[in-house]
Amino acid sequence: MATTPRTEPAAAAPFEPSAEPLPDFSGVDVGALAVRTDHAVLGDVAALLLRNWPTGEDAVAYYEDGPGALLR
Repeated sequence: MATTPRTEPAAAAPFEPSAEPLPDFSGVDVGALAVRTDHAVLGDVAALLLRNWPTGEDAVAYYEDGPGALLR
């Protein structure tokens, strides 16, 4: 009976964030999306976003949230 030598999996490279910027979805009308979509998951996510959407008085942003912030 022939045996196959055991090989160990290669070690995964450490995770690094992509240099590619995320798309800008700031112009998306989430309310219209929630009403018009026929995709079950997307509709549920849009409805959840609207339910938890902060008012103008509740919204908070920190300087770390800026587009030039580098996460390390």
